[in-house]
Amino acid sequence: MAGHARFDRAAHALAANMLEAGAENEALDGIFKDAGRYVCAMWAMYAHVTGGLTLPRLKEICAASGLLSPGRARALLLYLRYLGYVESAGRDGNKLAHYVPTEDFLRAWRKHFRAALGAARVIEPAVDLILQQLDEPATLETLARLQGEEFLAATRASPATDAPYFRVFLNRYAGIQIIMCFGAEGCEPFPTREPIAFSAAAIAKRFRVSRIHIKRMMDQAEREGFVSRKGDGAIVLEESLRAAIRESYAMQLTRLLSQSARALSASCEPLSPQEVSFSPVQPSLPP
Repeated sequence: MAGHARFDRAAHALAANMLEAGAENEALDGIFKDAGRYVCAMWAMYAHVTGGLTLPRLKEICAASGLLSPGRARALLLYLRYLGYVESAGRDGNKLAHYVPTEDFLRAWRKHFRAALGAARVIEPAVDLILQQLDEPATLETLARLQGEEFLAATRASPATDAPYFRVFLNRYAGIQIIMCFGAEGCEPFPTREPIAFSAAAIAKRFRVSRIHIKRMMDQAEREGFVSRKGDGAIVLEESLRAAIRESYAMQLTRLLSQSARALSASCEPLSPQEVSFSPVQPSLPP
């Protein structure tokens, strides 16, 4: 994927689209704050469309992934309730509480898919076929199921939460959004090699976090050799960080294309070969 001729433009679009989606929806912006929140929202939706969302089931999925401890599932479920993204659906005969996504959650998750698939369309225009069906509940449910299945399989195969890239950015509050900001700078190459104007105060205000938190994150990034700073405060992404971002976005786009193709195959209305013509993509990712 990273070697595809349109990868740089697609990855840039993915970063920019997700930033825009978060800016337009405060609750979705909260989900994008760190990997744990995003993954919990993903699996809450996945659990809902594959048998039902309960706390024990969410704990089980968290444990199976290796990304989140089962103990964090309760706090994240409470956070989703606080956002108004899930609500109680009552209790079963064993007095086990069940939850369902609210209309706000469904709208936000559809918006998030629309932003992501819009970027994948840069690689493969046939993704339009899924985008045209995205308002249909069955299409959203299929994408949510496939997203959960593929992400869970990937994390089981090679969990990387102890890697410096995760520790410094993805598992830190607003870290994912800072990576999105880096990815949205320039277009080619992705991510940019040019200095990026960076103001801790502006970033803190934009993402509603403290300035000292942003400063500590960037100090750690510098210690890890991920960034260097110019005299005017601009940030230069070192090759180690550029490679990590590039690999991460290549994986995301590969999964989005896979999910789109599988969702089309699962569609109730068969499409002719002329309508579905996904171009073969050969991933070129590190092992």
